[in-house]
Amino acid sequence: MLERLEVRSLGIIDRVVLEPSAGFVALTGETGAGKSLLVESLKLLAGQRAQADLVRSGDPTLRVEGWFKTPDEEEVAALLEEVGVPGDEGLVVRREIAAEGKNRAWLNDVPVTAATLQRLAPFLLAIHGQHEQYGLGETAVQRRLVDEFADHGQLLEKVAGAYERWEKAAGKVLELEHARAQRRDRADVIAFQVGEIDAVAPRPAEDEELRQRRQVLRHAARIHELSASLLERLAEGDKAAAAELARAQREAEQMAECGLAINELAERLREARVLVEETVRDVQGLSEGLEDGPGELDAAESRLFQLEQLMLKYGSPLDAVLEHREALISEREQLEGIEDRLQEAIAAADSALAAYAEVAQALDDSRRAAGERFVAAVSEILGRLEMGGTRLEFEWRERPDSASPLVRDGVGVRFDGDGVRECELLIAANPGEELRPMARIASGGELSRLHLALRTALRRRDLTTGLTLLFDEVDTGLGGGTAAALGSVLAELASVDQVMVVTHLPQVAAQADTQLRVAKTVEKGRAVTRVVALEGEERVAELARMVAGEKVEKSALEHARALLRQT
Repeated sequence: MLERLEVRSLGIIDRVVLEPSAGFVALTGETGAGKSLLVESLKLLAGQRAQADLVRSGDPTLRVEGWFKTPDEEEVAALLEEVGVPGDEGLVVRREIAAEGKNRAWLNDVPVTAATLQRLAPFLLAIHGQHEQYGLGETAVQRRLVDEFADHGQLLEKVAGAYERWEKAAGKVLELEHARAQRRDRADVIAFQVGEIDAVAPRPAEDEELRQRRQVLRHAARIHELSASLLERLAEGDKAAAAELARAQREAEQMAECGLAINELAERLREARVLVEETVRDVQGLSEGLEDGPGELDAAESRLFQLEQLMLKYGSPLDAVLEHREALISEREQLEGIEDRLQEAIAAADSALAAYAEVAQALDDSRRAAGERFVAAVSEILGRLEMGGTRLEFEWRERPDSASPLVRDGVGVRFDGDGVRECELLIAANPGEELRPMARIASGGELSRLHLALRTALRRRDLTTGLTLLFDEVDTGLGGGTAAALGSVLAELASVDQVMVVTHLPQVAAQADTQLRVAKTVEKGRAVTRVVALEGEERVAELARMVAGEKVEKSALEHARALLRQT
């Protein structure tokens, strides 16, 4: 619902602020006062293409700003999230058009494109007037109206769910078919890679072991030299540590035999001697296996080169190569069973398609029946609006697609999460005329009344969502009792939606909850538009002007009061 509209520098409007109430709002005033400019401002908020010649002469920028309640719709929430706009506390839609032609748009101060406004507009407002319609001529919108009328929410969820399951199953089939087509080449690749790895037969962490061994072999001569020196100091020299510790141990033991309490000291010397002797044995083993150092070094270098080549191809460290081999073996097993899995996937996809076809057919049947009821309800309302001779019909048709797996009557048909058939509302506005698409209706008044009838029929089903509906020229060619009936229908619709009507008929304006007069005045030598909310005698005077013209007599005032009393 529109809560506030501010327009600056649009045509003869310098600055106008509207705060329309909920319910039925009538915009009245003389021709040329600026009512059409207010309609134009809402079109700009709906993303209509901006024209620089709309900017007020002498002003640099045109600005339109509208405050709306955020619709409680999943599509709106998804759109706002997509463009990064917070909408918890309402939506402020702003549009600016510079005199040089540049135009910009914002949602809650977040820059957006006009295309984003066009996507959002159907959830905020619907504008209908001469040669204008927002969304109502689109077949997808017309189908959605039927779904709303029939309360197809749960059935639509079933169709969407069935389509999603089929799409997933069909995707699996395509994946396996692709894998089967690539199987021979892939099997050859797997065989080659596994064979290459197995030919080297690496062991876990073997590369680290070889690098350590290579380091030792490269320094074999130095190790021999240092080992000999160490043995000389520990066991083979004149003053070798092992022999000296043995003598020290014997001397300590002899001192203990002489009565000194040094058994503990003697024990430590014994332990030290044992440790040195063990160390000697270890040092003697350091040089073992180094006699063939050059040959073993070449072998280690060669082996390490093989492992490094594998790691260059299949990952490092060496454990990654072994993991790659295991993955190849697993993939080979999968490829060997691909035919069985493909047949299972095809059967699952066929089953999912059959389930989709069943629920989609149920939706088609329900839509067709609902369309007939909807047409009957709309026709009854049109009869009250001097369009009783109008014929309406929803034409349901499938979309041929030779590549589609869904076949009806021997022909492949396109399908999606919204169903199989699309529809189009066909209309013959006068007796004897052929049915034509609604988008080809020439009369703006007829189009506006049709939209009014559609919205009213939906409201009777309690399925409307509180849009702002603006009707321009909905009263074209009407008068007398039909005008009063039009006002009654508008008032009925306004019990749910916010209805704003540009009207010249006092019978319509008198039934509005709020009446706003749009007037053109001259200030500082320039024409400007002003909008005033009418109350009491001001409203009586405006209705009297609409009855009688500029020369208002007592009878016109009485007529105006009578119209207000009748509401």
